[in-house]
Amino acid sequence: MEYWLLLRSIMTIAGRFSGLWSFALFIVFYTANGGCDAVKGADDSPIFLAQDIVPKGFEELSKPQRSLVDIYYGNRYLGSQLVTYTAKTIIFSDPARIVRKIGDISNPPLVQEAITGEIQTNSDKICSPEKDDVCGVMTPAIVSVIFDESRFRVDIFVSRDFLMTREITISKYLPPSDGGYSATQNLSAAVAGTRSSNNTANNEDYTLYGTSAIAKEENSLYGSWDYSKAQHFSVNSLYGQREFEGVSYRAGIISSEGFGLSFTPNQTLAGAHLGSSDRTRTDTGYSGGMPLDVFLSTRGRVEAYKDSRLITSYFFEAGSQQLDTSSFPSGVYDVEIKIIDDQGMVIRTETRFFAKQFGLPPEGEWLYFIEAGKVLDSNRGTVLPNETNQLLARAGVSRRLTNTLAASVSSAINKGNGLVELGIFHTGYRYEISPSVMVDSKNAYGFNVISHVYLGKLSVSAGHRQLWNKGYNQISNTSDDPALLGISFRQSSVSMSVPFFSGTANYRFSENFTENTTGAANPVIRTHAAGYHARVYRAHNLDVDMEATYSQSLEDKIAMLSFSFRLRDERWTWRTTPLAEHTWNDRGEKSSERLRTSVSWDSKSLFDSAIRADVGAEVGTGEERYDMQLEAASSWGRGGLSLNHVVAGGSTNTNYGVSFNSSFMANSEHMAIGGENISESALIINVKGSEGDVFDVAIDGQRRSYAVAGRPSLVGLAPYRQYTVSISPTSDALYEFDERERTVTLYPGNVVSLEYKATSLKLLFGRLLFKGKAVMGAAIKGGLHSANTDDYGLFQIEVPSDADAISVVLRDGKVIKLKLPEDRSEGVLSMGTVELENMEFSLSEPVQDEDLSEPVQDGDDGDDGDDNLSEALED
Repeated sequence: MEYWLLLRSIMTIAGRFSGLWSFALFIVFYTANGGCDAVKGADDSPIFLAQDIVPKGFEELSKPQRSLVDIYYGNRYLGSQLVTYTAKTIIFSDPARIVRKIGDISNPPLVQEAITGEIQTNSDKICSPEKDDVCGVMTPAIVSVIFDESRFRVDIFVSRDFLMTREITISKYLPPSDGGYSATQNLSAAVAGTRSSNNTANNEDYTLYGTSAIAKEENSLYGSWDYSKAQHFSVNSLYGQREFEGVSYRAGIISSEGFGLSFTPNQTLAGAHLGSSDRTRTDTGYSGGMPLDVFLSTRGRVEAYKDSRLITSYFFEAGSQQLDTSSFPSGVYDVEIKIIDDQGMVIRTETRFFAKQFGLPPEGEWLYFIEAGKVLDSNRGTVLPNETNQLLARAGVSRRLTNTLAASVSSAINKGNGLVELGIFHTGYRYEISPSVMVDSKNAYGFNVISHVYLGKLSVSAGHRQLWNKGYNQISNTSDDPALLGISFRQSSVSMSVPFFSGTANYRFSENFTENTTGAANPVIRTHAAGYHARVYRAHNLDVDMEATYSQSLEDKIAMLSFSFRLRDERWTWRTTPLAEHTWNDRGEKSSERLRTSVSWDSKSLFDSAIRADVGAEVGTGEERYDMQLEAASSWGRGGLSLNHVVAGGSTNTNYGVSFNSSFMANSEHMAIGGENISESALIINVKGSEGDVFDVAIDGQRRSYAVAGRPSLVGLAPYRQYTVSISPTSDALYEFDERERTVTLYPGNVVSLEYKATSLKLLFGRLLFKGKAVMGAAIKGGLHSANTDDYGLFQIEVPSDADAISVVLRDGKVIKLKLPEDRSEGVLSMGTVELENMEFSLSEPVQDEDLSEPVQDGDDGDDGDDNLSEALED
């Protein structure tokens, strides 16, 4: 008996190591049957026979055994526990502890009861190299285990019906603003005119547009205005606003806005607006889609596919998990979900119906708006819009009813009328439809529908909107008393496109009809347009395209055929486009041919500023055209110039246009002028360094603008966003600068300053000798950081570009100053071999490092002779 107990202990220990259990059994049979003679039977029969009967002498091994085992859930280690097991069953000593460790269980008492007492070991589910089918996975009714006795490991599996879904953690709203008090002023100027040889078409017009804002954090006072040749100075809007955590507040001279009103136009109001807003939400990419839950019986990877193309992948713990669908494309389609374990084996593949549309409100939330005020007339050329006699109130609510269906109710009321409009938005498999109906208190009614259908590669969009308003009175609809609804009308449109051979074919149809208040019959305007665009040839720098179009409206018909040849170089692009055109109208038929040639140049990264120029000429039947466009953008602003000169019928006409925009922005720390693009919020990048050095400004990892050292540089950015910001030198020169990414959150009117320090460096190297021997261990000061000479007297140090000298500090504190080379045009400076024997040294403070490290302390303060220097070097 003692022998078998000892043998069982040895086998238990051996079983802790994977694969040794089978080897231990082999040794037992080998020894018990006479060693090598047992390997081969008398009749060459198999040595080992599978049987359920316990062999004589092995009865002790078949009895229940106790051992410490490792417990895993979804490949996650839960801990170790004593168990009692046989070949077919296992009993846990503390089931309650296992349930607590798993967590996320919807019914813990039931699961605990299921793993209390004897449960099956399911050893036949253990994975091995010989198994090709799915192994190591169970799909229990409540709970089950796989016990691997050779590894003393238990894997636990819980039914998805008893697991709570782990929701993804996505921030719902933007963080608070990083801006304090700030002021912004955007300016845009536009000038356009015509000059003709006969002076019959000479004209010129200009307008200066401006938007102004004063802000603090999420609150701002906003105004827009313009100064034009015709109307002089006028204010278009002026209001205070706050938009934070999904709620928008505005009051002042505002433009009405909302959803669900398809037949009444927006108006300028002196009033207030309150409503939900998605501009401060960060989860719109996720909340617009259906929730997708998956169940993992073990820790592993989940892959999502659309049309056999990988959308994204995740790594999850075991259990019921909710997928982050923010990166899923919009639309309605089937998603193939693959669940893969740690070893790369596909456990399960599922196909799910998925819908993601931003017309759907977030699940379980209301969208709403309410606004009211006095209607203003902004078309009278006065500084402020004039008041009318009309009051207006508008409101609406919207909510998602199912995963693919949302409904909205909106209303508008003025002093003489009221209307209500009911709409729904439904998205299905490869289609979307959004119908609405409207009725007012004076028996007017309307119907509107917009739809999109995707049939294989064919995409079709269609819409129809019609208003029946027999009670419309044009006399009562004046600028002092604007009506809620206009005259009766009908609008229809259909468009479709489909890939065809190497191009795309498309067709568009539209129909428009507006009722005549005088009773005369207005024509129904129908327009048809068909086209085909194809890439005929493509090489690494040459493209040839073909385009054919046909369009018809009333009695006018036009057919065109053109080829476009484009040759590209690094910064140059040459285009040649021959075109043939044939027209039919009530005056007869006409054919014409034209040839246009143009050349474009783009500075790209050649300059800090961006410059683009285009010059072209066109000749054809009866006329000549010459045109030029020039656009330049820098840290001071953006400007453009366009010219078009036409020679036809013995006369000439020249059209020109000039545009410019720039910004002035300030906060409590800096003021800046310029910016390559105008925007409602901005960053001021202030780089402290060598004046004139240029640095690229990267926003979210992409170059957006540039900053010039020595002056604040403006980078315009859209509000309601959180950005990561970093800078990098535009040249290959060596710099020491802050490379960290900084995070900034911007709201309208915010101007946030970011300070950077950039030190231009030169790489200096040389060798120090004294009496022909290498100076070892000397400290080199005056660089960005200290350096030391090596055993050969060699040193290398990064020094500021404007440094004049470095200091050599011996180990006893004596200092020798060395002047740097005069020629510093290169990034690397060589001092060559420097002999210190005849140089003067002192006990004065050495040149300090840029990092302000502590100077080397002076040593012997009495003897400054050449002998002491020699001794210091020898030490």
